[in-house]
Amino acid sequence: MAGTLIASKPVLGMGNDIFNDAMKVRMIVFVDEQNVPAENELDMDEPRCWHMVCYHTDESGVRTPVGAIRLVTPPHPSHKEGPENEPEGNYLKIGRLATVKEFRGRGVGKILVEAAVRFASENRKEVGCRDVDGARIDGEWDGRFLAHAQVVIKRVWEKLGFTVDEGMGEWIEEG
Repeated sequence: MAGTLIASKPVLGMGNDIFNDAMKVRMIVFVDEQNVPAENELDMDEPRCWHMVCYHTDESGVRTPVGAIRLVTPPHPSHKEGPENEPEGNYLKIGRLATVKEFRGRGVGKILVEAAVRFASENRKEVGCRDVDGARIDGEWDGRFLAHAQVVIKRVWEKLGFTVDEGMGEWIEEG
């Protein structure tokens, strides 16, 4: 498939075109392909997340969402499905990385992860701590990322420069 791939600008919260396109991709990948229950794909973190989409634009100018990622802003309360030893501090969770099947192996994940990391690094104050509704609260991002991802794509994250913190352990969520 000829054309171009480009990451969107990050958008905070829900109820916008970027979020809607991200959800289209996530529903295809996680719900349709991996049989994650649809009600579990949309969670309480969405309003405080920065969402990004990778778009493919074909030769005729038609733009299609083909990948998605999100950054969950701090703070991060522990949850029962989480890691055994969740880190402390105001780190960003980077996750819900998804690429539609037809575009896997074409660098969509790399485009999205690099764009998300660059955005956070260049906008430290804006990315900072937010409440459950996405409103800014006291506290700043401490510069760390936690890739919240499925074990089966661990190598993808390693190729993108992330390392596994064995002290956190592994846990089962969805997918």
